Amino acid sequence: MNIKRLILCIIIITTSLGLIACSSLKSKIVKGGESALNVKSDKEIANTRFQKIIECLEKNDKKGLKKMFSPKALKEAKDIDGGIDYIKGFYKGKIKSKDVALAVSDHKDNGEKTSELQAYYTVTTDKDTYTVFFIDQTVDIKNPDNVGLNMLQIIKASDDDKEFDWGGDKTKCAGIYRPATVKKQAKESV
Repeated sequence: MNIKRLILCIIIITTSLGLIACSSLKSKIVKGGESALNVKSDKEIANTRFQKIIECLEKNDKKGLKKMFSPKALKEAKDIDGGIDYIKGFYKGKIKSKDVALAVSDHKDNGEKTSELQAYYTVTTDKDTYTVFFIDQTVDIKNPDNVGLNMLQIIKASDDDKEFDWGGDKTKCAGIYRPATVKKQAKESV
């Protein structure tokens, strides 16, 4: 009987240690950006990116803002420097309040994980109310050049109906959304 109890105790201890190890692994994955496991993690990632964008605009840090974009987005963007100048001149004021909505898409294909974060902020400054929207590729195991900001759009909140569509047909572009640039690209593709 004592041997059966000993074996049972060993099984219980082994199982407990296995469960603790799995829990620890899950915690490490969440901290590494595995967004499907923890929505709060996605919000933290979005808020950090948002804060960096706003800091760069407030400090007139063109290089800092440009560094946030993925190498692929920088290559595909039409006039990223002009886009940064446009957005720096467009966005005015100090933040009084902000609200956020997030959309996250995680994919795994043959063990190759990708994760994209779309963040939509309504920002009220002491000058105006804006929509700040960005698409951030947070993980791309197969193509690390995709990791970083893909698109940034800042528009007046009053123009949402005309100019905003979650990075779809109206606004999808690598780099910084500018209404005139998007309209020009649409004409060129026809």
